[in-house]
Amino acid sequence: MYKLVVSDLDGTLVDKNKNVSDYTKKVVALLKEKGIEFIIATGRSYTGAKHIYDALELDGEIVCNNGTTIYNNKGELIFQRTLDPNIVNEVLKKSLKEDCIFFATYGTQVYIGEGTIEKANTFLYNPLENPIEINLENIDLYTFEKIVLMDRDSEKLKRLSAYFNRYDEVNAFISQEDYLDIVHFETSKGKALESIAKLKNISLKHTIAFGDAFNDYEMLKVAGKGLVMKNGFEDLKKEFDTLDLTNDENGVAKYLSDLFSLENI
Repeated sequence: MYKLVVSDLDGTLVDKNKNVSDYTKKVVALLKEKGIEFIIATGRSYTGAKHIYDALELDGEIVCNNGTTIYNNKGELIFQRTLDPNIVNEVLKKSLKEDCIFFATYGTQVYIGEGTIEKANTFLYNPLENPIEINLENIDLYTFEKIVLMDRDSEKLKRLSAYFNRYDEVNAFISQEDYLDIVHFETSKGKALESIAKLKNISLKHTIAFGDAFNDYEMLKVAGKGLVMKNGFEDLKKEFDTLDLTNDENGVAKYLSDLFSLENI
């Protein structure tokens, strides 16, 4: 039976309003009583994910920025991978040429392409607060864990994903319809799951993972069982089993409730 559950957040565990339901909180609490660990693996930064972690009263690791960072239950950074400066420069140049929004993170700091804050806010759930504006003159001063290119043209993002994946140092994937994520090639949610399972001495065959987008692919692949939300990307559904419910219908929690025969919900 499964000993470790790992779940994506946006489009998976939280609803369209980015909230976690009381039902989900109860299910996670009952899993904890059964000795089953529940881990968050998200594309969000630690700051963006911590309030969900707290709402669920979790006490394990948290995977952020699509696996480029892992924090322990004290909020201490226990793993980090950053992007090569040459790749960063190439991504910014390409974003300018293709007229995409350049968005990046390092720790709690957010970076944005110069002059694009207002446009970027049309893509983001929460408006940017005190971002550092990036241009070709100052970009070498900074280090990034993750870069996101944002554009309404999904075909453009798919083309850019293929373009950047030609580089050995890069792992590029569509994380949401309008987002192309770019991280170090040695990082992914899947590699993070492997590390955490090894740390806890849990076989991967005893892990179960939930996701909805391509940044979840490696995690779904390495888990003992990978499941895609009903609202997930169609191409993912071709490779993994699909839930009957969406994130707005508590799909993850209801699946786990049935799987583990949870009561008193």
